Amino acid sequence: MVARIGWCFVGLAMLWSVVCAEPEADDQEPIKIQFDPYMELCRGTYERSPALTSVLYCWYDVRNAYGTIAPSKVEMINVNPFVALFHGILYEGEISQLQALGDSHIKRSGLTNDSWLPVFYEDHQTYTLHDRDHPVVQRLTHRVEQVTGLSCESAEDLKVIYNEAGAYIASDMDAIQTEDELRRFAYAGDRLASMLFFLSDVEEGGFTIFPKLRLTIRPRKGSAAFWYNLQNTGEPNVKMRYSNCPMLEDSKWTAKKIIHTRGNELRNPCRP
Repeated sequence: MVARIGWCFVGLAMLWSVVCAEPEADDQEPIKIQFDPYMELCRGTYERSPALTSVLYCWYDVRNAYGTIAPSKVEMINVNPFVALFHGILYEGEISQLQALGDSHIKRSGLTNDSWLPVFYEDHQTYTLHDRDHPVVQRLTHRVEQVTGLSCESAEDLKVIYNEAGAYIASDMDAIQTEDELRRFAYAGDRLASMLFFLSDVEEGGFTIFPKLRLTIRPRKGSAAFWYNLQNTGEPNVKMRYSNCPMLEDSKWTAKKIIHTRGNELRNPCRP
């Protein structure tokens, strides 16, 4: 019995020496864990490095006849990959018409005449508009071709999106990623570029962010964000994975036009 107690004290002494031993030089270096700054980007408080912002600039695009009459106001917000904002690309009447075309599809949460209790629907609703549905949709498609220099021959139909408070997208990328999408768009090719139209202002939240680029885009009514989803080699660009931050109040209207590679082989050729 005494021997067992003695061995117990010896074991405790050895354990204490291991715990109290000074760490080696390699163990003294702290482990650094870096997270994408989602919180700062969604709050709009993240400040980009002057090395990135100092090379950004704005210009009036007059490359074609449309630009000569009504030049596009372009703001470059990221150089590589290229991301830009087109300011004042939508008019108030066009925005109202796009929202009116979806009134029969959108259900808004809140009080109803049937009950004094509020009714809550899905906070993320979409509807699709083809060029033949209304002249304003066809005019918008033509405008996308003019300001981007790309062809909408194989582009997807315009998708109008309605979000209410609390709606968000944690992470998404427009480039084709699944076999189902690959078969679905076999005739059109991959998703070359995206144009996101802002149909309303948002008081708090609702930003579109690109965590890999440390980039925040604030919704501004009448403006549109444009970016490429593919690298020059034609492969998906993982840096263009984006998120939609939660809205704290109000609602948000956006519209999206996705341009595919078919018809743009000469306008935006692959560069191996």
